Amino acid sequence: MASILLRQRRVSALGVSRILQDNGDSLRLQMESKFGTFSSIGVMIRKYSSGRDPAKFDFTDLTCPHTWYPNARKKNRKVFLHVGPTNSGKTYHALKRLQSSASGIYCGPLRLLAWEVSKRLNKAKVPCDLITGQEKVEVEGAKHKAVTVEMADVNADYHCAIVDEIQMLGCKTRGFSFTRALLGIAADELHLCGDAAAVPLIQELLQVTGDDVQVQTYERLSPLVPLEVPLGSFSNIRTGDCLVTFSRKGIYGLKKKIEHGGKHLCSVVYGSLPPETRTRQATRFNDESSEFDVLVASDAIGMGLNLNISRIIFSTLRKFDGFERRDLTVSEIKQIAGRAGRYGSKFPEGQVTCLDADDLPLLHSSLKSPSPILEQAGLFPSFDLMFMYSRLQPKKGLYQILEHFLENAKLSENYFISNCEELLKVASVVDQLPLGLQDKYLFCISPVDMDDEISSQGLVQFAENYSKKGLVRLREIFTPGTLQVPKTHPALKELESIHKVLELYVWLSFRLEESFPDHELASSQKAICSMLIEEFLERFGGQRPRSRKKLTSRPSLDSLIAKRKREYLYD
Repeated sequence: MASILLRQRRVSALGVSRILQDNGDSLRLQMESKFGTFSSIGVMIRKYSSGRDPAKFDFTDLTCPHTWYPNARKKNRKVFLHVGPTNSGKTYHALKRLQSSASGIYCGPLRLLAWEVSKRLNKAKVPCDLITGQEKVEVEGAKHKAVTVEMADVNADYHCAIVDEIQMLGCKTRGFSFTRALLGIAADELHLCGDAAAVPLIQELLQVTGDDVQVQTYERLSPLVPLEVPLGSFSNIRTGDCLVTFSRKGIYGLKKKIEHGGKHLCSVVYGSLPPETRTRQATRFNDESSEFDVLVASDAIGMGLNLNISRIIFSTLRKFDGFERRDLTVSEIKQIAGRAGRYGSKFPEGQVTCLDADDLPLLHSSLKSPSPILEQAGLFPSFDLMFMYSRLQPKKGLYQILEHFLENAKLSENYFISNCEELLKVASVVDQLPLGLQDKYLFCISPVDMDDEISSQGLVQFAENYSKKGLVRLREIFTPGTLQVPKTHPALKELESIHKVLELYVWLSFRLEESFPDHELASSQKAICSMLIEEFLERFGGQRPRSRKKLTSRPSLDSLIAKRKREYLYD
């Protein structure tokens, strides 16, 4: 399927040599970035542009990142730390404050959370825009925004701001976005919601900002009971259960075993499912009238979905994290286990256990232990900083510039440089193309999965066409109308990868609108991908429902796809 849908597969992004070509293209600096993801380092820029010898200015000095955000430093911010376990109401209280404020912004770790907050505020008659990397929905008169944390605007002023799951500032890959929001958002009130493990680090980071910091602690609203016995037989599965495992193969294997018993049907949730599909699967599981009364999921349920789970059952407490197979951390176990017994659901008590009795000691000890205290927050060099540093090495490509910068970066003990492996993979590709530094940087921070062959091929072809013509038409690499319901798990994986390519095009179309003009077509095909994946989950992911009568309110898949084809196939 993929070889048909992605017509040109000439270059393997994973096999590209890292011997980089010198790029003599002139580089330009945009003082006000239109991408909404870069830090302001105006003080440094002014020093540089005032005629100071760049060779004498240490651009690798990252020891004072709070100085990068002059707007935030002008305010005497009141910072409220709302900390507590999952299902404690900490975010609820912060959102109530946001809703009553004259203007504000919610920054979440996931698109699903941003969607949920924008929907909540608009329903409460508080106009709220939605801004993520893939969409921008503006509401007339809105003075509030719900965004993914990477899209937080650090140049605007707000009365109230929320950063959700603030403990993620310690994440090796995305932590820098949370650090940027923490230090950079210019709000009279800044509400930080998350795990108590982040409190000492945040207090230390904000000692130099002049902010007033208050900690508000919350207790779990409903009990979470670790069971003393494992699940035992799959015949002991009951309505409201959620089995957790950490691979697509494991998820579908468990779904098959459970449904083979003939008592239950399973919804599934895992990271590579499109967000829309994850939401529909969760909605179906939550619907008491639905036959899909059991959930099989990965750790993707740890945040971002409201789920009516009675009991969490870990199939294993080990996962492969991209580098090694390891035990789950205390924080991971508590985050996932805490999804059981949602306050206000029909399950007033949450329970948690394992498939294997040998895992119970680790489960019990983790739930009794506090999460390890965070010691460092992530940082990442902005485009502005990379541009100025590149002037010292004008003949080097982005890969070499970034690699050299990272080797020489100076940090205080409270910070670390976020993992740049994915970005370096992209840099090794785009350095072979006649692109300026700003365009290269944009492709590097795009949501591409370079470990996914189809996704990486999509990026290569987009970057090649953009460098040659300045115009990328989706039909040059993708044939609308050829998408089909997958019939095997390999075909499902391919369709999920194609969804990533379409999502990448949409992301680029928001930032390079004239060069990527097929936004509507890509969005339409992306929606069809989601529907086809969902249809696979019903047709081939396990047993068919015993009755279709409860699902008939949904329009037929064929009619929806036909409508999309008529609208966009002949644009």
